[in-house]
Amino acid sequence: MVSRSRRRLQRPPAQRQPLDRLAIVVMAGLALAIGLLIFFGDHAVARVREFTWQDRQVGAEDRAFVITFSRPMDPASVEENLSLDPPLPGRISWAGRRMAYTFNHPIPYGQSFKVSLLEAKDRFSADLDQPITRFAPFEANFQTRDRAFLYIGVEGDEANRLVLADLQRQERTILTPRHLSVIHFIPYPLGDKVLFSASDTSNGGGLLSQKIYTVTTGIHPHPPDDLMTGGPSLWQRLWSRPSAPAESGELELILDDNDYQNLKFDLSPDGQTIVVQRVNQQNPADFGPWVIRQGQTPKPLDTDPGGDFLIAPDSQSLVLLQGEGTAIIDLEQQAQTGPSQPLDFLPDYGRVFDLAPDGSAAAMVNYNQNDPERRFMESLFLVTNYGQEEELLQVSGAILDAQFDSAIQFLYVLASEVTVDTDNREAIASESYTEQPMLLAINLEAMAMSKLLLLPQQQRIHMSLAPDGLSLLLDLDGQVDTDMLQPSDGGDRASIWHIPLFADPEERDTSTPTAIDPEPFPFHGLQATWLP
Repeated sequence: MVSRSRRRLQRPPAQRQPLDRLAIVVMAGLALAIGLLIFFGDHAVARVREFTWQDRQVGAEDRAFVITFSRPMDPASVEENLSLDPPLPGRISWAGRRMAYTFNHPIPYGQSFKVSLLEAKDRFSADLDQPITRFAPFEANFQTRDRAFLYIGVEGDEANRLVLADLQRQERTILTPRHLSVIHFIPYPLGDKVLFSASDTSNGGGLLSQKIYTVTTGIHPHPPDDLMTGGPSLWQRLWSRPSAPAESGELELILDDNDYQNLKFDLSPDGQTIVVQRVNQQNPADFGPWVIRQGQTPKPLDTDPGGDFLIAPDSQSLVLLQGEGTAIIDLEQQAQTGPSQPLDFLPDYGRVFDLAPDGSAAAMVNYNQNDPERRFMESLFLVTNYGQEEELLQVSGAILDAQFDSAIQFLYVLASEVTVDTDNREAIASESYTEQPMLLAINLEAMAMSKLLLLPQQQRIHMSLAPDGLSLLLDLDGQVDTDMLQPSDGGDRASIWHIPLFADPEERDTSTPTAIDPEPFPFHGLQATWLP
């Protein structure tokens, strides 16, 4: 019985089906291919998968591009063969298959650049000491923004109107209509719009009846989507971009003057927040800063009244002069939870001229009111976010302006010294003095100061440093002599001067700024300001 049951359990081997045989062949082939691949190495061609600045237009806030490879690369072979034309000094860092190239200085404006990597080794080829043969050559192009600036015209059809001067195209464009008399303006971060205040002369408006507007410049920015350091976030950039290319001169009213007078205003570095100093027309005691955020109604800032102010580079805090010092107010916390104590208060400083682009330092003025020996002197201090305070300059006249370059390497200062007219004894006897304005440059690394220019004696001087730090603009009253920018034959037109500071970008590493061949533009205007 047992033997018979065993015979029933034993079955002849089943015949393999054609599909089974095919599967076995395929698996054997794959196993062989995998074995050969492991033994001999992967011979797929390495290539650049993504370059973040491909055909993009970059600005001073863009400090690094990123190249992503299809395979892990040998860093030495990439760094030896990477080429930029024209050259741009920088440093390289790696994170897996991604290579970041960070520039030492802001990239010069108004230029096109070519990035090339014609040969390189992947990491496995380098380990096996194979020749450089399996890399797809890579070339790409990007460019910087055009060199352009804005000013308020003073003559002819440009009088009291906002004008865009494009140095690349050698053309000027009037942006605002004739009936609006522009008082002040601030360009948006990408240069596609301008925030400005103006009075409507068709309704008899004056300086105290100014409204806040925006106007398009006709510039269509194409910035990169990656922001490595120091700039606004991606969503902020996408928000800032116009939904469709806008022509120049398209106006939008931001804030009217029906109930409040609009005075000083500032625009946040990300272009999303406006702060305006306003005074109630029926109750002058009701004054203070108002906050306007993108897509929201204007709201008063619930804080003690103050004077001059600046929005910090983080776009989330306000530096506001209050009483005998300067307060730092958290705008985001105010918007979410209401009134709060200032983040910090600096009692010794009566004015903030500029903040470093990364928010690490501020150029602040101490009027020395608590020091009897220096109470008629003004001191310029560098105040860091670590609490360090260092006096950079002390003058017997006034500190008029101070601006950091975007690399935080130099601080440019407009100041004046009180002088006595020694050629006029009667003037000395009557204690008659004059102030001599001058343009200075302070090297923040060496803490060394140099005089760049002596300027005409006048009430109004305006300075604007180019975003790439290679030159600046000065607008001065009257005609001036090019030798030392001293007045020559008078005149009542405001001259706009272009002051190159370095012969080429490489000089920033090896020399100090110098006023190289100052030259006036053939047109005239006020508040000449570079586009970002």
